[in-house]
Parts: sequence; structure tokens; C-alpha cells
Amino acid sequence: MAASGHCPMRAECAALLARGAALRFLLTRLVDFLNVPKGALVRPKDPLEYVRKLRFQQGVSGLRDYGVVASGQMA
Repeated sequence: MAASGHCPMRAECAALLARGAALRFLLTRLVDFLNVPKGALVRPKDPLEYVRKLRFQQGVSGLRDYGVVASGQMA
């Protein structure tokens, strides 16, 4: 851990973890969207929201893309 209390490895993994989370939600919503039982009282949510989020995540190259500067403070 760095002297500032900031873990560089965690910062490097943030984009990968966010991409994985977006993919997980996309797949879950897609399965729910395609497999709604007849007479279900629930309405599936639109999986395309997470297609857009996943596309954003695929373009992220570092924490700066999230608005975080190297010191860990918000930009």
C-alpha cells in the first residue's frame, strides 16, 4: 500500500471490475428479458441499458475516465 493509503493495484483493477459488473448485469437482464413466464407479475428491465454501460466500460483506460485523479480525490 502506498504512503497515502491508496492501493495502486486496486486502482488498476477498478476498470476491469466495473466491466465485469456491467457484463454480469447485462447477462442477468437478458436472461430475465428472454424468459418471462406467462402470467408473471414482474416486468423485465431493458438489457440495452447495460449494453451502453458495457460499451463505456470497454473504453475506460484508467481512473481518470471516472473523474478520479491520481491522488484519489475527485477531479
